[in-house]
Amino acid sequence: MAKEPMSIVDEIQTGYNDPRWIEKSNSIKARDNYTCQLCHAFNPMQERLVFVQQGKYETYHQYIADRSSYIIYVKDYDFTVNIDFYSGYHLAMPRLNVHHKVYFRNKMLWDCPDDCLVTLCENCHHYIHSLSDIAIPIVEDNSAGPAILIGKTQLKPYKPKLDHTDLGTFEPLSLVKENRWGFGLNANNKDDYNRAKEENKKWYEYQDILDNHVVHISYFKCFDPRWNKYTPDEIQKVADFVIQEFVENILGFSKIKQ
Repeated sequence: MAKEPMSIVDEIQTGYNDPRWIEKSNSIKARDNYTCQLCHAFNPMQERLVFVQQGKYETYHQYIADRSSYIIYVKDYDFTVNIDFYSGYHLAMPRLNVHHKVYFRNKMLWDCPDDCLVTLCENCHHYIHSLSDIAIPIVEDNSAGPAILIGKTQLKPYKPKLDHTDLGTFEPLSLVKENRWGFGLNANNKDDYNRAKEENKKWYEYQDILDNHVVHISYFKCFDPRWNKYTPDEIQKVADFVIQEFVENILGFSKIKQ
């Protein structure tokens, strides 16, 4: 199929706001651990905790946006680490989309087989739809045999843009701060800044997580210390590793992101 030239079909997909598609897409995101299957950015702001392998430790992550608090639960060792960001600081979460590898002309969006669907962050999703060498085929089911290939979707321009008023456009899991109108503003973004001010929107900028005025890592706690088989020193060693690995490798904030 990939070697054959395909005609471009101006296909308009509808039904993305239908409860049946929302339910379907949520199930695909859960199946994929709320993680983009291309860049591996994950969103721990979901109903279920996100599983993350940190070294040899199995951990589960959750981010509570209204408190700007990040929680890591370490399985087997049965303790949590609380990473609390001070007022005005936030983690930017990736927007997760469910991408159709194939469009079925005679099926509704939610009737697409699960193996034809995959979780992508919004940035990767736009990127995939812009690639001329990756055709997203449109097919029609054929009860008498294999699906009939009709064509491929129209390419969409890929123009990533950082909108300082929209946390969803920042690099996934970036730590950002709310701007105190007029301080530390990049002159290149003056027009966007003025627009944000006129529209009464908050303005966000990147921030280094290692700044002691930004983040407070609270003491971890065992859910039931009486039954924990590990000594306090063993737990402390695991906690130190999990915290350092999270800050440096997952968030990547050993230096300010540019």
